[in-house]
Amino acid sequence: MRILRRILLILLISTSMIITIGVIAYAWVSLATINNIDGIGLTASAGDDLQISIDGETFYNSLPREEIAELFEGVTLYDATTLDNINFYTGGLRGHNEAIPNFHYVTFDLWFRSTRPERAIYLFNNINTLIDYYNYDMLGTFVVSRGVYWMSNETFFNGPLPEDTVNVGSIDQYYASDALRIGIRELRDDMNPLDQRSIDELKNIIYDPSENSARGYGVSFGMLSYFNKRARLYLFPPTTFPNTTYRLSLMDPQNPYQALDNESQIATLQETELISDEERTYYQSKVRINIWVEGWDADAFDAIGNDQIRIQLQFKLANPANE
Repeated sequence: MRILRRILLILLISTSMIITIGVIAYAWVSLATINNIDGIGLTASAGDDLQISIDGETFYNSLPREEIAELFEGVTLYDATTLDNINFYTGGLRGHNEAIPNFHYVTFDLWFRSTRPERAIYLFNNINTLIDYYNYDMLGTFVVSRGVYWMSNETFFNGPLPEDTVNVGSIDQYYASDALRIGIRELRDDMNPLDQRSIDELKNIIYDPSENSARGYGVSFGMLSYFNKRARLYLFPPTTFPNTTYRLSLMDPQNPYQALDNESQIATLQETELISDEERTYYQSKVRINIWVEGWDADAFDAIGNDQIRIQLQFKLANPANE
């Protein structure tokens, strides 16, 4: 899983990015770096009902690219893993060492605010099956990649079906997007004195945008099978697993401001002391977004080297579901 030598992200809010994946050497072995995160912009609108900011002070319906580009200039990243979307680590033969934000993985903060009566914010609307890497001009959440044709240098079990054995010398197409994770953690907003919530009240989700739980974290096939063949060692699978969601919340088709479930709720807007030009109270929240290639994912091995990924995240303001 020597993953990701170069990565270019272009964020659209919705939030979209382009990621160039570099050469991989087998999983969890001296992974290649993700270099030169540049060309970042945040341009698409979160909607007139929901404003967004990267500093908690200047809010936009549509963030200019230059507002976020400088945050990632010159960042070098490695693969990482986490159980809680708070503590990130390197792994495998490199040991279990603490991962460094914006060195080993991408991380940035966003603020949302609104004067509407709805208070819950959701990541929603996965449209992966409706687009591809070259045709993606749709509003929604997606993670798609160009794909790489790769000739296997080992015979290994890629799973999950018994017939899913990859033979040495065989050629197939593999996708780096299948190994990506997006973590969104709500933070207490230190710019809002009225936000006095405890940690237990804050949202925290890890989302696998491939939505394929069969090829998720720490399975015995794919990356782990390939690694053990390639390294001529045995890497033990993990014994604890992160709480990961493989789907996004649905909205009521009769009421777009009503969530049907809270699976991908990322924040709850809190009352502030700020008043809009229309003399309406602003409600605000802060989140931290983490993006990484999951080292324990079944698809995080040599095959995805030199792939490119496009990412877009769509956020929605709604009433929470009664669960």
